[in-house]
Parts: sequence; structure tokens; C-alpha cells
Amino acid sequence: MRTFERSYSLIFGRSPRKLAFYATAFLIILAALKSLSQPAALLLYIAYGGAILTILMLADRAVINLRRSYYIAVISTLLVAFFDVIFQKPVLSFALVGSTASALVLQSLKCKSPVYILPLVLTALIYYLMGSVSLLLLSAVYIAVLYLFRIVVNKMAGGLDAMCMFSSFLYAVFAEDDVLEDAFKELGQREKVPIHLFLIGGSHVVLVSDFHPGPFRHIGGGMLVDVLHREVGKMGYRLTFLHGVGSHERDPVSRDSVQRIVESVKSALASMHNGALPAGVRPLKVEVGDVKLVGLSLGTPPHLAIVSRVRSASDDIPTWVSKLVDPGEYILVDAQNKFNGAVQWRDEDVISLSRGLKALHEAGACRSFKIGVGHAATEHLDPLGYEIGPAGVSAIVGDCDGARSLLIVFDGNNIDSALYDKLVKAYERRGYSVVEVVTTDTHRATGVGIGRGYRIVGERLSHGAILEVVEKAVLEAEKNLAPLPVAYRRVEVEAEVLGEEGFRKIQKAVKMYKKVGVIVILAVFVLPSLVIALLA
Repeated sequence: MRTFERSYSLIFGRSPRKLAFYATAFLIILAALKSLSQPAALLLYIAYGGAILTILMLADRAVINLRRSYYIAVISTLLVAFFDVIFQKPVLSFALVGSTASALVLQSLKCKSPVYILPLVLTALIYYLMGSVSLLLLSAVYIAVLYLFRIVVNKMAGGLDAMCMFSSFLYAVFAEDDVLEDAFKELGQREKVPIHLFLIGGSHVVLVSDFHPGPFRHIGGGMLVDVLHREVGKMGYRLTFLHGVGSHERDPVSRDSVQRIVESVKSALASMHNGALPAGVRPLKVEVGDVKLVGLSLGTPPHLAIVSRVRSASDDIPTWVSKLVDPGEYILVDAQNKFNGAVQWRDEDVISLSRGLKALHEAGACRSFKIGVGHAATEHLDPLGYEIGPAGVSAIVGDCDGARSLLIVFDGNNIDSALYDKLVKAYERRGYSVVEVVTTDTHRATGVGIGRGYRIVGERLSHGAILEVVEKAVLEAEKNLAPLPVAYRRVEVEAEVLGEEGFRKIQKAVKMYKKVGVIVILAVFVLPSLVIALLA
């Protein structure tokens, strides 16, 4: 699962606007250097970049507008100028390199069409005008090379059009667009996925979603938590999002799928009433083998069985695991609160989970139950939402016959272990019998972190500042603590998700990219550069 996110980070970890800005500045410098020997260098590079931009606009003006075309054209032109200067060759000698990059991007827009060869045709014309027959022939050869290379790579990917997806990745680097969704849509399948809604005190919504808030950033369900937070907020409610069962196989594949989820949630909330007086069960923490469970009540069944790990990493509850256990009066919640350790679910872990769930059912009913919810914004701590997203921090306090529990929820993707320990110990010292800290597993900022693919909560933000924000949320929850009425509804939403087979194919493609990545770079970029250096 994390291999998927790390690979995304390598590709999406920089802003296209910044890349284009730096590329423009660097291109001007290189053109100025080249002008010392060829005064027309700047005009020739502008002409080449303009031709690439025109081709891109003509290919699909509805998708790739002027801004996005410029991003691609300037970076492609920079590649040409860079190699021209490094190898001290005439201007546009390395046009084939830049045109190949543009051709790969065009594959993501017109994957089934031969339009991607147009930049190579342009290159052949340039070499003809330069009087270089050998380079002209090389351009013609590379039209065939790209076509054959796609066949070979797709065969290695086992039925997935991997070159189209690779081109979509490349396009997203340049243009920050959603064309990558097209690749996911082809793999998507319709599935009915449950969402659990708790309306507390008529004002606060706790939503447990078995849709996974991925795959990343603006693609598919990457912004699911953001959109739900905004839309539920417009209805006058505060939202606490929790991730239930499932990994990337339950990623919504498009914004249409996200909209379907949001509309179903809004429709359900519009028809929910305040509910009945709360009735809870005692909070309980259980460790069995490598599995830790925290049982908490929101004032009505089903109760929450928050699943984390003791030694392994806490990273998603796969759907296949959920099918092998019986949660009974509980619903499974992914804690997503321990980054270190192996990402694994072994047979013995499934057995431990099953035993832990049975232990939770031994918790006695409360004679009296109170609940309070608090919230604190975090924009001042993390304006860009790299560690904590717009949903901020929620605190849910439960009181079962005087025994208090605390659930802290960060709108993030996993949490620093030192911060987790500080929070648990701080509130246990305050008298809370059970304290748990979880994250929403949002993928809104996937691609920001170095190495892991995203930043976890507390990675760079001050722990002291985070503790202050959490305290604000907890104090509000304690102030609101009362026998508030609670309503519950289970909603099944039918939407396009990636699916287990689709996720398996993408995992295979990612592994394949790792194996053939060097070959791609050598065949598509390095080899022609060396040949041009010899022939030009």
C-alpha cells in the first residue's frame, strides 16, 4: 500500500507552477549562453516551444488549455536547450529529446490515437531544415520505438495500459490536472459501500466511511474528507470523519463518485432527527497479539471498535480481513495512528482481531452515559494542510458512570509516535480511563513528504502547538458533556471504486515501473541523447 504512495510522491512531489517558473528562468539563462555562439538561439527556442504548445492545444483544447500547454512546452524546450549547451551542439540538435517528452504527455490525452507522434514529426522537419539526414532518420525510428515500447510495457503490466498511465503521471507533473482519473476509471467497478452516520446533539456528525479517502490529492477520492467537511458544514453541522474498512481497493475513482457519496450523506442527514437519549457501554482497551482494539460508544449501537497495532504499522484494515471477523455490535474503525513497523495482516493477526472483538463484547452497559464533542481549527498551524487538513482536530469525550474516555481525531494521515504517546499520557494523567488518538487517513497531501509519500501529523509541526490545539478541542468537549440525544443511520452508497482487481493491477504496474524504469529512461531519453551527441 505504501509503495503505491511512495511512487506517487516521486512523481507528484513538486508544484507544476514552480517547475514551470524555474524552467522558464533556466531556459532564458541557457538561451543567453547559447546566444554567445548563435545569436538567434533565443528566437529558435521560442519558435520550437511555440510549435510544441500549438500541437498540444490542437490535440485537445478542451482539456489542455493554454496554461497547461505552456507548462509542458517550456519544460520540453528546457530539455532541448540543456543538452544543446552540455554537449555544445547547434541549437535544436536535441529537439528529439524534448519532443519525446511531449509525445509521452500526449499519450495521456489521446492514448488510443496516433496524435502523440506529432512532436516527433516536428522534430523530423527541424532536422530536415538543419540538413541532417541521420537525425531525420533517427526521428522516424523513434516514432516506431515509442509505438513498440508501449506494446512491450503493456504486455509486461498484464493487461493494464501502463504506458497510458505513465504518460498520465507525467502530464500531472507538468499540468496538475485530473486526466489521470481516466486511467483509474477504466479499472473502476461499481460497488455498494457502507457509511455510518451518528448525529450527536443535533449539531455534530461523526461519519465512519468504508470508502478509502484516496488515491491521492485531487485524483478520485483524495479530497473526500475535504469535500465532506465543507458540504456537511454548509448544512450547519460539524463533522468528524473516521475511516472504516478498506484500503485503496475502495478508493473512489473520480470526482463524480465523490459527489455521489456527498449527496447520499447530505440526503441522509436531512432526514435524520435528533434521536434518543444516549445509551453506551464501558470504554475498553484490549491487546491480543499484535492487535490493539479500543472500544468506545457514541451513545447508541453500533459502538466503535478502533483497530490499531502493537508492533506492526497501523495502516488500513483490508476488506478481506473484515470478511473473516464478526464485529457484532461494533463497527471497525481504522486508527491509522502508527507509522513505524511492517505493513502486514497475517493469519494470526486476523485471529487476534477476532478474539479482541469478542473481548469488547464483554464490556458492560452504562447506567448513565454522557457525551460531548469539541473541535479546533488548525489553519494557523498548517495553512497548506500538509499534516493536518481543513477538518482540523476533533475531541469526543464519553462518560460512562463516571469513567471518562477520550477520542482525539486529526484530519491527517498517520501520526508521529512521540506525539501520540504525549497525548495519551497527558490525558491519562487527567483522569481519563481510556484515551485513543486516530487520524482520518486523508490523502489530500500525498506526494508532499519525502520517502514515505506524505507527511504524518507531528512530523514537522511543533508538538507543543499541536497539544495546545488539542486542549482547546478537549475543553470544548468537556464543556458540552451531557446526555445528548444521538441518532444513527447506516447508508449504502453505490459508486465507482478502484476495486481489488484494479488495485492489484496498479500495484503490479508500480512494481513494473520500478523494474523497467531504468530501461524507460535509457531507451526514451539517454540513448537518443548519446546518438545525437555523436551524429550532430
